[in-house]
Amino acid sequence: MTKPGKFSIQLSGTFILLSIIISTLLAFSVGWISRLVLLTSAGINPFHSDSTAVALREASSASSSAIDAILDDASSRGMSGKDVIKQLPAPKVLAGKQVPYTTYTSKSFPNEGTSTSNTLHIDRTVPLYISAQSKKEFDGGPDFRSDTKKSTGDDKGWKPLNADPPCDACSRGKEKKNELSTTTEGEDDSAEASSINEDGHNDDSDGLHLPAGQHLLVDIKDVDSEFLNSEERLASAMIDLTNESKLTLLSYHCHSLVPIGVSCAGVLLESHVAFHTWPLEGVITLDLFTCGGGKLVPLMPLIERLFSVKQTPSEGENEEDIPEPTLLWAHKLRGFREGFAPGYVRTSNPLDEGLGWSVLGRLDFDMKRPLLSTKTAFQHVDIYEVINPDHRDLESYQMSLSNTDGAYESMHPELFIPNKILFLDGVQQSTLYGDAPYHESIVHPAMFTHENPKRVAIIGGGEGATLREALKHNTVEKAVMIEIDEDVVQLSREYLKEWSDCSNLVGSANDCFEDPRAEVRYEDAMQYFISGFPTDEAVNGSDKFDVIVMDSLDPNVKISYAVDLYSNDAYIESLYNGLTESGILVIQLGESNTDDDPADEVGKFENRAIIKDKLKEVGFKSMHIYTEEHCEFQWPWTILVAFKDANTKQNWHRSAAETDLEIRKRLLTTKSGHPALRNYDGATHYNYQLPPKSFEISYCRQEETPDECAVLNTDEFVGVVEEEDDSSIAYNPVLERRLNHKVKADKLAM
Repeated sequence: MTKPGKFSIQLSGTFILLSIIISTLLAFSVGWISRLVLLTSAGINPFHSDSTAVALREASSASSSAIDAILDDASSRGMSGKDVIKQLPAPKVLAGKQVPYTTYTSKSFPNEGTSTSNTLHIDRTVPLYISAQSKKEFDGGPDFRSDTKKSTGDDKGWKPLNADPPCDACSRGKEKKNELSTTTEGEDDSAEASSINEDGHNDDSDGLHLPAGQHLLVDIKDVDSEFLNSEERLASAMIDLTNESKLTLLSYHCHSLVPIGVSCAGVLLESHVAFHTWPLEGVITLDLFTCGGGKLVPLMPLIERLFSVKQTPSEGENEEDIPEPTLLWAHKLRGFREGFAPGYVRTSNPLDEGLGWSVLGRLDFDMKRPLLSTKTAFQHVDIYEVINPDHRDLESYQMSLSNTDGAYESMHPELFIPNKILFLDGVQQSTLYGDAPYHESIVHPAMFTHENPKRVAIIGGGEGATLREALKHNTVEKAVMIEIDEDVVQLSREYLKEWSDCSNLVGSANDCFEDPRAEVRYEDAMQYFISGFPTDEAVNGSDKFDVIVMDSLDPNVKISYAVDLYSNDAYIESLYNGLTESGILVIQLGESNTDDDPADEVGKFENRAIIKDKLKEVGFKSMHIYTEEHCEFQWPWTILVAFKDANTKQNWHRSAAETDLEIRKRLLTTKSGHPALRNYDGATHYNYQLPPKSFEISYCRQEETPDECAVLNTDEFVGVVEEEDDSSIAYNPVLERRLNHKVKADKLAM
């Protein structure tokens, strides 16, 4: 019994235990929430611990020193919960750029896969401050102005504020008119159409936002891991890329990833730039898309300089053993131009031709290096050096450059050098590895068919390889090359020396253009022949040629000059007049057709059909088509020979042994002792004697089917031929193929 005024409380053990647990949980919760609020407000992700780093070390196959360096950098970024606030560079307005003000909308989502997240916007303060203080603005100066642009600015680029039209005269930060799109009074629409197909082919300078752009894709491996894991260095490289390429970076957003790696995306006034890194693997992938008119391919050296950072050797590692970064890239035209840009013609844009889809558009080349990209008075000239892994590989090429004893590659380096490709107006002309098959096939079949070719004319052939092959014949006294574009010749002599190399020929010069038998004329070949050989009687016979080789534009190139080469009556007649009585004309006719193609007259080879008809009209008695499959074009290449005298075709059908004998008698000897020819011989010529089956098929698909196409029996073919004058059958692949088979069958039966 208790005393009055006293009381006691009895607590069970369970109650006491629960009270302790609840108090502890409450204290922990308050502390955890407070920590969460404080760290989040400081921009640090509170959910990561050093356990991530430990797991990374155990899982990675990279060297421990490289990982330690990466993890040290990751810790400095807050990966381990350290209170470090990141300072990334902000993009700035470039001098001379009128950048419209934009609205910004974003949405960020919490993600445990990132340790930091940063967004930077364009800094307009400096140019605005300078303009406000000086009452002037910067127009870029002479380096930013076109030759024809009128400006009130001084030589340093400063002009009175608002001296030029306001920003509504601009389109996406570029001037509305420039030297590519301005036409003077009195000029017709063709000038405007021409400008659209020049360097500003997808420029918005005419005020029209074309739904088109350019896309540059870049993959680089063997890059320094620390660089790939440094958000600051990568962001700086991205800003340098946009600044030096005269692009405008409006804002960018970067994430440092967990456990390592960086992803960044930048919004350009012209479109976007983005990249992602894999530091442990030493890989970065980058893409740049612009809808502006500036070309992106010339930016590749800049991208390589900024992002191909070589790995740092670890302690005890030899720097010579560190591989150089390997860069793969592709350029693609995106969107739509035809139908949106008035006057745009796809075939007039080199990037929309073979250069674009056969070289620039491929991402799998082990090497792709532009040696030259320029424009002459007549055409765009591009030369690329490439290694296609389908044929050669970078490792073998690098081995061929070493002095490794006994290595096959180092003993035969000439077999592993990169290929060179020449493009004119985006159309492939020749390659280093296809040089011999193409140029030997266009020259020697006709030259060896002629009994004694002394004078040879070459139309086009600016690389010098066609001239080189003609000069190999000891019968040649004069080889006249008529090339309208002197710059192509000089550029080829500098960048494609192999094409005009005659140093191995006994009695020739080191440079084929310096051979005393060679005469190079820089003029329009069409006018040369029309003015020099207007009629068959008007020209002194000594000036005529035994062989004329037309190595010029393809017949399916849709430009007026190319069409004239295959359809101009006066020109084609002058070619006939310019030949001796036993003369031979050679014409390259572009890619071969297939057995699925329609007749030449109604298909894409219309010009091929036209010139065959016109050659017959002017008097050529016999014509033959053959193809060469090793020129390294996308398709077998077609060549036509036309004989002024029908009897010449007897030499065309020599046996392989007879042709080999002529080769031994005719060709100049070589200093090396190796054969002067790499592709052509008697067996090759034997395969040229008959046109492919596809030409017979397309011939029979004419609107009016020739009678001989319906005759299957070979004896009936003989009757068809006997009913007509054999000399009048200038071109007939059906009769040529089947009668030749009969002749060979008769010989075998004897």
